Amino acid sequence: MRAEIPIILLTLLLVSVIALWYWSPSIDEILWLFVLVVWISVVVFWISKKVAEWQNLYVARKVIHILSGGLVAVLTPYLFKSPAIPLIGGVGMIVLTLLPRLKGEKFDWFQVEGNLGEVYFCITWTLVIVGLWYVDLSAGIAAALFMSVGDGVTGIVRNIVYKRWSKGAAGSVAMLLVSLPIGFFYKGYIGAIAAIVATMVERWPRVDDNLTVPIVSAVVMVLGDVHW
Repeated sequence: MRAEIPIILLTLLLVSVIALWYWSPSIDEILWLFVLVVWISVVVFWISKKVAEWQNLYVARKVIHILSGGLVAVLTPYLFKSPAIPLIGGVGMIVLTLLPRLKGEKFDWFQVEGNLGEVYFCITWTLVIVGLWYVDLSAGIAAALFMSVGDGVTGIVRNIVYKRWSKGAAGSVAMLLVSLPIGFFYKGYIGAIAAIVATMVERWPRVDDNLTVPIVSAVVMVLGDVHW
């Protein structure tokens, strides 16, 4: 597995070079990238550690989802004129979360042995934001927020109610209450429908919800605009 590390790092470098060349982001956009890198580093390596000590790693990873993926998704359309920086940042986060796994290690305050949820989170966040940039960015942002904020609040509520990692109904109610206004704000009625669908698929235990929630909800919103 260690032999794959140089390939992954080379891929990150290649993606960054291509994105910078193709979209030519402004100096302001590049500066915002560095600001967000600092913020996410604080969240991942300090705030989440404190949360893990106070609560547990389950809550810590949900806090990372909300304060990193959620915040950046909201800010993205105001800070960036092209998908260049979100692509570079997203791929960077995939590398950050995947590298410890390839080395047989993990960030033990939020990564779980045998569970690649945080890697899937980074992959699908990048996919819906960058992939829908020129198609329907509002749908991409809403889908990313269903996963980062909606599911994040879900996990925190379930931890309070059930005191364990669970797919209990209390969390689903919390996710729906958070996701409905997000969906309606970004996509109107079709966004609200996508929020309901996202809440339903989050309960499905066979596939990681970091895959199902953003992808399924994004498809609902994009197809909904086409057909309705």
